[in-house]
Amino acid sequence: MIGDYVTHMRELPTLVTLTPREREVVQLVAEGLSNKQIDKRLSLSIKTVECHRGAAMRKAGRHSTADLVRYAVRNHLVQA
Repeated sequence: MIGDYVTHMRELPTLVTLTPREREVVQLVAEGLSNKQIDKRLSLSIKTVECHRGAAMRKAGRHSTADLVRYAVRNHLVQA
């Protein structure tokens, strides 16, 4: 019973405050772009893209790209 509740709560989208650039990077990740493709699209260094992506993952409590993409879809950052 409690386990079901905990599982359900983990599946709900977590609303966090991402910076506009973090949001942009998450959108592009969810669209399937690599860090290298994102750095060229946004005219950033790859390290900066990695930093934004990492910050967004920390803030959203995500630990993998798949989790980050699910987060983006559930929070309407991209359309499925």
